[in-house]
Amino acid sequence: MKKKEFIVTGGFLDNSSEGYIGKIILAQLGEGLSINYELIKIMEPPDENLRIKNKGFSGASINKNKLWVCTANQVLAFSLDDFEIEQTINDPLFNDLHYVLAEDDGLHVVNTGLESLDYFDYDGKLKLRTLLTSDKRTEFRTRSVPDFRIIDSNPHFMHANYCSRHPDGQLLLTFLRQRRIVNTTDWSWGSPLYSAPPHEGFVEYFHPVKKDCLWITTVPGEVIACDPSTYKEVARWSLIEKGIPPGWTRGLCILEKGFLVGTTKITTSNADYYSDWGKADLGTSHSCVSYIPFESTQSKISCKILNQRIAKVFSIIPLH
Repeated sequence: MKKKEFIVTGGFLDNSSEGYIGKIILAQLGEGLSINYELIKIMEPPDENLRIKNKGFSGASINKNKLWVCTANQVLAFSLDDFEIEQTINDPLFNDLHYVLAEDDGLHVVNTGLESLDYFDYDGKLKLRTLLTSDKRTEFRTRSVPDFRIIDSNPHFMHANYCSRHPDGQLLLTFLRQRRIVNTTDWSWGSPLYSAPPHEGFVEYFHPVKKDCLWITTVPGEVIACDPSTYKEVARWSLIEKGIPPGWTRGLCILEKGFLVGTTKITTSNADYYSDWGKADLGTSHSCVSYIPFESTQSKISCKILNQRIAKVFSIIPLH
């Protein structure tokens, strides 16, 4: 490895509605590696009437030289050349969006607040909306509010937060509340029952064992790889045991010799939920991206993310 670059997206937990886009640079340094963070931009969502405090940007993916990223209630497309907005997708029932999967034929939007999985074409037309709870509940939640996009939509029964394409072609959807991944082809479970609420949920090659694995992070700080067919656990890493300060764990990118993982500082807004699953001294918590090598004899490296503010880490995406 000489140098690899990755996009990081997120927001802030300081009552701002701003989101950020940044770059992680992983580079060879002698016999080891270095990791650095560079800010690309911080900005408010473009529609001032749709700005939600503490939301900013959430999950993102890349397709055809565009970075597609969610705000709380819009999907934005940024050019990878200059990171200016090229397209905005709106829908009156977007709420608390967590992830957008940009594929060649369209966009899968994880609409966490509505509790739906939405599919749009690249002209911004809604082609399919799959409700994850009953039609009656959805109608009740949306009919009596002036603008569903800006309300607090909690409680969520499913709290879907991520989707990915299995190599076999199935679309996988991650449910935080159920602590499992579902196969949306037949709505069967596509993972084991995890010990703590998961984020991510994608299949990627695990070089040390020479096989595909299903990868997730858990809120209190684990990275877990399991067999995508049998759901048997293949490997597990505790970030705290690796010396990473405790934090809300989200954002994962698998590489040949290790992985990048994001952690977000624990604050009063997320401490209660975190403490239900993680038991650690939160005094050292801060937001960072860390590289964890698969080889146990090698050391982890980390870099803080916008440490002058309370930054949230959402997505870590390779720049090819």
